[in-house]
Amino acid sequence: MIKGYIIEKYGVNNYSKFLFLIKGAIISIFIYVISDYTPIRIFTAKVVQKGITYFGIEKPLIISKKYVAVGNYEISKRCIGLASGAIFSTLFILSSLGLSKKIVYLSLFLLSLLFLNIIRLMITIYLFEQGYSWFIAHDILAYVLGIGFSFLVLIKINPFIPLFK
Repeated sequence: MIKGYIIEKYGVNNYSKFLFLIKGAIISIFIYVISDYTPIRIFTAKVVQKGITYFGIEKPLIISKKYVAVGNYEISKRCIGLASGAIFSTLFILSSLGLSKKIVYLSLFLLSLLFLNIIRLMITIYLFEQGYSWFIAHDILAYVLGIGFSFLVLIKINPFIPLFK
């Protein structure tokens, strides 16, 4: 009934896009929620803690049931790009790429995302410790790296995403 209505009103092509959008939202939310049950934030915090020692900054690693932090810097899901990781993972999963390319590209994407965010977190802590404002030390760096990296990924996978055709 709903399918027939959407196809009648918007066409078969738009129905496919709508279905892609719904599946994508469900998968992205699922991936984002289950990331709470992975050790990714703890791993990231440990690497960041070690990395900032090269800048001469010593901060304790704090792991509790509610949060993970390096000193007074909380490492949240947003800090390590898990929202964009979930969205882009879904785009790879739902793309028309072959299974082996999906696995390779998704693995490269996730490793790159993790590496970039670890580097960004270390630089952010360093800049903040040097007295820079949070806006400069955190926001600008996050936006430039996050948006730039996202556009590079979109350019690569754009032809394989049904929503963009």
